[in-house]
Amino acid sequence: MNFHLLLDAEGRFVQVSKGFENWLTVPASNLEGRFITEFIRSAHLRSLNNFIGQKIPGDSLELNKAVFKGTGEIHKWANLTFSILTPSSTATNIMVSVQAIDDSGAAAISKLKQANFNFFNAHPHGVINIDVDGSVLHSNAQVTHDTGFSLEVLQQHGLLNLVTAKNRMDAIRGFIAATKQAKSSSLDVQIYTEGQELLFVNLTIVPVVFDGQTVELYAIVKNIGEHIALQQTLKKLSIVANKATNGVAVLDSDFSIELINDVFLKMCGHPRDYIIGKRLSDLITREDVDDIVLEEGRANLLNGVAIERELECFRSDGSSFWNFIKLTPIMSSEGKMEMCITVHTDITDKKKAELELRMLADDLYRQNKELHQFAYIVSHNMRSPVANIVGLANLLELFKDDPETQSQTLKELTKSVNNLDTVIKDLSYILTINNANKELLKEPVILQDLLQQVMVDLQPQILVTDADISIQTKPLVLRTNRAYIYSIFYNLISNAIKYKSHLRPFIKIDFYQTESHTVLYVADNGKGIDIEKHAHDLFKPYKRFDFKVEGKGLGLFLVKSHVEALGGSLTVKSELNKGSTFYIKIPFA
Repeated sequence: MNFHLLLDAEGRFVQVSKGFENWLTVPASNLEGRFITEFIRSAHLRSLNNFIGQKIPGDSLELNKAVFKGTGEIHKWANLTFSILTPSSTATNIMVSVQAIDDSGAAAISKLKQANFNFFNAHPHGVINIDVDGSVLHSNAQVTHDTGFSLEVLQQHGLLNLVTAKNRMDAIRGFIAATKQAKSSSLDVQIYTEGQELLFVNLTIVPVVFDGQTVELYAIVKNIGEHIALQQTLKKLSIVANKATNGVAVLDSDFSIELINDVFLKMCGHPRDYIIGKRLSDLITREDVDDIVLEEGRANLLNGVAIERELECFRSDGSSFWNFIKLTPIMSSEGKMEMCITVHTDITDKKKAELELRMLADDLYRQNKELHQFAYIVSHNMRSPVANIVGLANLLELFKDDPETQSQTLKELTKSVNNLDTVIKDLSYILTINNANKELLKEPVILQDLLQQVMVDLQPQILVTDADISIQTKPLVLRTNRAYIYSIFYNLISNAIKYKSHLRPFIKIDFYQTESHTVLYVADNGKGIDIEKHAHDLFKPYKRFDFKVEGKGLGLFLVKSHVEALGGSLTVKSELNKGSTFYIKIPFA
């Protein structure tokens, strides 16, 4: 559709066709006498005003894809040609040819506007919808909440007039960049509230662009008053923190570090630039700290609950230290965590002292328990040989005139003395193990070579029973005490042969490794042990469970004592008539 308009020399409507009136949906009575620039979007206004101002006869101006503002939200697109008519004797007129563009463009713009309106209307911050000429079209409730201004007041004054003089020119540049260049911009400004108070906001201007032209704007007004106050608080905190003797790290609402003092810097060992923006869990906490524990801690802080933790932490060079962390959340007036102040105290010396005290207490407890056990062993194991010796001594006195009886009594007396000597030697060996220096002499020991030595020493028993012993061929070097590891395997293999079942003895010796330990195990197909019945006494001295086989009941006690002296642990799985497996777990040296 094509229409023709006649304007006066200043650009006022003089004559409007009925077709143009219907197309624009504006009555002719509302057009006549008004400037055409009132109805054309601002993208073309500068060139049009220059054209009208010059009034050069015969000159013309083409405006492609100009946007006419109709009634309400109706906008029409058209290609316009302005021509300066040769002046008559009295006046100069301007002829305008209007070539209407298909309404599909207008429909697309309307759809685009609606989509943007729906998106920004759900925005959590204040949002103002603005026409390209600066007129306020809509605003959400958050704008009224933050500024106190209703939509009507904003439409009356405009957004730019609410910006302080100090920041207004920056805001104008942002609007020009959005309307002319379709570029978004973001800046921190101060605006006036309804009560004439100053409010810090972040003003983000977002253009809505169609076919390369800005058709409307959205201004996102984010209240950053509390954030600015927070920054000022941080500056004050930094002054205080740098004078503190403890490490201080201030976290933002996302638990990212935004301020640290020099003590914290030394604690973690990372450069300052590396630390800022990171989380504490990324810097100093252990890798094995449970994520659930961390999440529970964060949940408490977000609810305003201060927490305290003792954690073993790590510096950038891998060295560890014990850290007492106190985390205190700072909440906003709306109940949201704005920042969290964390204070870090190096308690390594304290933890070492506690550990030494605990070890001393455990050692005293162990020694006291062993003293009771030792007293029982002495009274139980020495009673019989001592009683025999006393009885035989009395017989010697009684039958001093009977050479034959005296000779037999002396033989029995010698046997009892030897038994007593054996008991005393066993007790002495037990005491030697229990009182062994914690820093045992450790050296590299090739497991396969040591096992070959054990098998040589047990050769008679192996030959008699035709025992089949399988040893892992993969080499293993342990840094350990040779005598103790020898004793462990000697006793376990000897027991496996001694307590064999009716089957040919089969003994398997193997190992596997975890992240921090070597686990050695000895499995057999022997008689097995009733674990449910004997678990409590299994590793006690002089405890025997099969009296058909000769023994003292010291083997497993010695194995467990040696394993624990090496800093390890001993466990067993066993089933009657199926066999036993002993697991020796030794930490890496």
